[in-house]
Amino acid sequence: MNDLSQASREALRLLLTADPEVTVIVGASLRFSLTSTLIASVIGVPLGVALATARFRFKRFVEDLLNTLLAVPTVVVGLFVYTLVFSQGPLGQLRLLFTPAAIILGQAVLILPLVASLSASAISVVNPVVRETAFTLGAGRMRTLVTVAEEARPALLVACITAFGRVIGEVGISIILGGNILGYTRTITTAISLETSRGEFALGLALGMILLVVAFAVNIGARLLRRRTA
Repeated sequence: MNDLSQASREALRLLLTADPEVTVIVGASLRFSLTSTLIASVIGVPLGVALATARFRFKRFVEDLLNTLLAVPTVVVGLFVYTLVFSQGPLGQLRLLFTPAAIILGQAVLILPLVASLSASAISVVNPVVRETAFTLGAGRMRTLVTVAEEARPALLVACITAFGRVIGEVGISIILGGNILGYTRTITTAISLETSRGEFALGLALGMILLVVAFAVNIGARLLRRRTA
């Protein structure tokens, strides 16, 4: 109990003094997560909009596939991307392994199905009158899709925020693809895992507190946006 108390006090000191190591780790985590969320959103939101509005033979299969991919563990995604970027892989010549780019790629792959699935769900609940009105006013297919997406904009933002919340706390991809290199690819979660295994509970607690604050902010933001859609 005494060790826990001391570790807690040290963790607060690290936070209040903006410890350089903590700052670097948190900055890297936020940079990787925001970038991967942006990439996944740029691809996933249009994909979800198209999936929700299109009619084709294997649509139900694609929806089931997306929902299945939501449950894939981060370690599995990390291993999949690893086979692409390691030295003998298809992307090996790019030398991405153990770099921030590899982590961002892996995280984007992880949350792409989530963004697409949530975006499709957001579009599917938009009043059909919106689409019909756009067609009546002479809008083409692309303009109609944009109009429908604008109608569901708060829900689409929730999808992106939810994806960020998913990726900021992942650990498997960061370890496998990043190598946990201090000042380069070390993230909040990999640092917590490393420091805890070393018995350095203070730094682990400090980073855990920051991760909780980020998760809380993500949940609050998503809840406020959902209230706007209600």
